[in-house]
Amino acid sequence: MAEIEKAPALIVAAHPEDVVRLFSTVAPGAAVAVVTEDGGAGRELEAVGRALGVRSTHLLLSPSEVGPWCREQRALGDVRVFTHSPQEDAPLHREVALLVSRVFDRLWVPATGARPTDWTVLDDAAFQRKLGLLNALYRERPDGARSGACTDPVRDGPGIEAFTEVRAGDVVRALSLTKPEIFSELADPWGFARSTYEGERFALTAKVLGTLRQGVPPRRVVDVGACEGMMTEHLLTLFPDANVQAVESEPRFVARLRERLGRQARVRIVEACAEDVALEADLVLLAEVLYYLSEDAGHGLLDRLRASHLLTSYGGGFGARVHAALTARGWRCARSATLPGRIEPVDGTSSPLLVRRAGTEIRLWER
Repeated sequence: MAEIEKAPALIVAAHPEDVVRLFSTVAPGAAVAVVTEDGGAGRELEAVGRALGVRSTHLLLSPSEVGPWCREQRALGDVRVFTHSPQEDAPLHREVALLVSRVFDRLWVPATGARPTDWTVLDDAAFQRKLGLLNALYRERPDGARSGACTDPVRDGPGIEAFTEVRAGDVVRALSLTKPEIFSELADPWGFARSTYEGERFALTAKVLGTLRQGVPPRRVVDVGACEGMMTEHLLTLFPDANVQAVESEPRFVARLRERLGRQARVRIVEACAEDVALEADLVLLAEVLYYLSEDAGHGLLDRLRASHLLTSYGGGFGARVHAALTARGWRCARSATLPGRIEPVDGTSSPLLVRRAGTEIRLWER
């Protein structure tokens, strides 16, 4: 706590209202920047600044201005940086969190889905001042009839402001786990090597695939979405007579694949999207890949499958749709294993940011 109080605060938020809702207790004396394409928000920001006693206010009219402004502030000296959590619902909030993390390695974010490391419980007077400011600045036209409801619950009440100290890598990993974009600048962005959930998923996948050794083991294997090659490497041990084609579209992952497996004579590394490669083999691995394709592209990929066996790993409603689509195409589930969902740190070990791993059903198909 003492270290937090030494340096002046820097707040980067997506809207003046967010400064009031989330950061009012750390705003006095802070430099505040708001990211919005609404040039008219300047008056609101100035009013918020006066009410909260901030040191300065800055209107950034595009997310592209976040990085340069943050670098200017960093050059001025040590600051404690507050911004949005990467686990908030609003897309702009998540984008702002990522952009700020590109400049500062350590930052404080609202404790949304996280273990708080710093918090303030507002007393009654402070609570009423904050509520009054929100009501004074953000009066809206009556729209209950249009929205179909006469009340709108406040999801994050203004009475407690809790923050979590995180590293830039925590922000990237949180976004990697909850958004379809792949942030490949981190090694092992999904925590495969450290997550107990991912470790169990890997072991279950290997167990299901191992049943193929009881018959005629596959000689040709296609691993779609091979990422950094952990499963590809295991396939070489599991099926010692097989040749494996590792397909990966992200260049940085391809580079790591080549570092790990480039000297293996039985591995062919293909830098391509799943839609652009032939899926003809004794065994095709299609685990955690279809999420990244449009519905039409996913169905087209399933239509192109020419394999004796197929491995999938999907859960929930999405998994049910994948299973139904495969059944309709004549595939039969030969083996399956289910892994329940789990809440754990985004890096699998120590991060204060938490994520719910949704769970999955690993299926081995044949036809």
